[in-house]
Amino acid sequence: MDKASEECFKKFRSHIEKHVKVENPEMEEIYGYFTIKRIGRKTVLLEPGNRCLFENFVVSGLFQSSVLDESGKVHTLNFPHEDWWVGDFKSFSTGSISIMGIETLEDSILLGISKSSLDELLAKSLPFASYFRILSENASMAANDRIITQLSQSAEQRYELFCRKYAAIKGRLSQKRIASFLGISPEYFNQLDKRKKFQKT
Repeated sequence: MDKASEECFKKFRSHIEKHVKVENPEMEEIYGYFTIKRIGRKTVLLEPGNRCLFENFVVSGLFQSSVLDESGKVHTLNFPHEDWWVGDFKSFSTGSISIMGIETLEDSILLGISKSSLDELLAKSLPFASYFRILSENASMAANDRIITQLSQSAEQRYELFCRKYAAIKGRLSQKRIASFLGISPEYFNQLDKRKKFQKT
């Protein structure tokens, strides 16, 4: 394994071991189920109407996951970045057609795994199965929080939460993309952003 690949898997192991402990021999076996992918900015990782064939751990980079409504308006679901997984898990798990679009916003490095490989790995490795269960639980809770936030909070409150939760990537995103995530127009977002900056002075 070359040095660059070692660094990718080192980051992956670090993330896994935030949740579960894995011994060296088993970790080496886990690595064997993943493929390193290097993809450029503005690459379509998943197009609506296709099936999601891989789940991917983000070693480095930034993505936008979104859906289009009937009028063609983009609704951003999230911005997967370092230490996140990116893909459409429903499509990946069931083989159904995805309605989601996923695009790279930066040059990125992924560790990808197919459905058959993931099923085999989950059956074979108890630590990885525990890790993946924890991820699934966290993702479910995050999705519920996102729905509640969208339904119960004002745009200003949602922006405050975004600034806290996504502080590490806020500067890597355009105002238009953040506005799409918040469910507001770019013009209104600009007003909110100016107001926030004024309050800090």
